[in-house]
Amino acid sequence: MKGLKSLLFLFIVLCLFACGTEIIEKIEVKHPNGSNKKVSYYELVGEKEVLVEEKYYHDNGQYKMGGKFLNELRDGEWKAYFETGELQSVGIFKNGESTGAINVYYPGEKLMYEGFYENGKPSGHWKFYNEAGQLTKEKDY
Repeated sequence: MKGLKSLLFLFIVLCLFACGTEIIEKIEVKHPNGSNKKVSYYELVGEKEVLVEEKYYHDNGQYKMGGKFLNELRDGEWKAYFETGELQSVGIFKNGESTGAINVYYPGEKLMYEGFYENGKPSGHWKFYNEAGQLTKEKDY
């Protein structure tokens, strides 16, 4: 009986997701070579298209940067990547402003700097490193 209840619950959850809102993908900008540069995703709310996500690509087709939107403002974790696919930066947004921890990397994913944002402005103790990984500077905001 317990297995049947689990299957019924799973079926209901799957139906809810399958009947969810429509997402519209739009290629907004292309590189001169014809590859996608910016792709936006919109949720259809009534008859209005609401921006919910953006993805940017390098001209070689490699994913460059992207993240989600809430109320058409950046919201949540955004990541950026070098053309090689290596992580370049990761940060958090709330209401369109940087908030929380940010880490920025050199190629090879070596930390360039780390810090914290509050209400879109640098806050707290920041650390800066050279490409060899040595701490070169510290700054308090």
